Amino acid sequence: MKCVNCKKDSKKQDREKAGGRCPSCHHPFVTEPAEDGLTDMAIKSAEEAVSSNGSLYFLKDHLKYQLHRTLKKKQRVAVIAFVIALLIFVIGLFFAVIKRGFFIGVTLFSGFAVIITASLKNKYKKTFDKLDTIINKWVTINPHSKLLTAEKYNASLGSKSSSNLDDISFERVLICERDETVDFLLSNLFHFHYSCPVLGGNGYPQAIYEDMLSRLKQNPDLKVFLLHDYSPAGYAFVRRIKTDPKWFGGKQKVNIIDLGLNINQKKLFRSMILKRPDRNKKVKETAELSLFQPAVLVALCGAAINEGIAMDLVTSAAAANNSSGYG
Repeated sequence: MKCVNCKKDSKKQDREKAGGRCPSCHHPFVTEPAEDGLTDMAIKSAEEAVSSNGSLYFLKDHLKYQLHRTLKKKQRVAVIAFVIALLIFVIGLFFAVIKRGFFIGVTLFSGFAVIITASLKNKYKKTFDKLDTIINKWVTINPHSKLLTAEKYNASLGSKSSSNLDDISFERVLICERDETVDFLLSNLFHFHYSCPVLGGNGYPQAIYEDMLSRLKQNPDLKVFLLHDYSPAGYAFVRRIKTDPKWFGGKQKVNIIDLGLNINQKKLFRSMILKRPDRNKKVKETAELSLFQPAVLVALCGAAINEGIAMDLVTSAAAANNSSGYG
């Protein structure tokens, strides 16, 4: 495995002798390919993907789901290889009983292949369950300047007060279900590139929420855009923004556009749907915004807001034209 610090390869036995560190530069390794199905360089490549080569801030969930996609591809290949090996084994076994000779060797080889591919398939499945642990260890050992944390956000942008609102456009606003989505968009200057303030559904950021909402409500032509996960909590968020008088549930008629994610938008995230049990142990489909690569989410939201439509109605050309340098 190659070290992310000095880029030198090392064998497993040498890493073990060095206490899980690089034998050359002594930088700690995070993963062990034989056990995790991932290498440190694979995680570094995933970081480059979600940060658009260091140009975008990203969350740990973005990195997690990028690695999830990598593992899913590997698991898919392992499953296909397992099925092929199993098929060859069954056919070889049939002919080995009848004709023996050459087919005995084929059967033994394919049987060995079945065991190996089954082992790989199970290894990738186990890695899914420990991705959070791997990522937490990774960010501790290999901190990334664009990895967004609450502390980093508060230090850079979170302290802004209502006195900073004078230069902001109040013609439209994007309200997000999750506070971390707000942090992500503001840190990447989404509000500046698209002339659209960003707020969280829980009254976030607290320093500017009340004053900004008051100014927004003074505009009779205000457009409100909602951004949320495909989940029961996401649907509840949409209802609350539309009906709660603290938001836009009063007598004032406001143009509210639900960007997504919704059930009728599955073409956007069909390959990213997660199946999880609810409190009643019934399997429910969900999809989180973090499943999108940051650059894709920014471009989709920007295009949808500029055109005043839901994200699933945005064409790929429109998204590319509205990327505003985000990639």
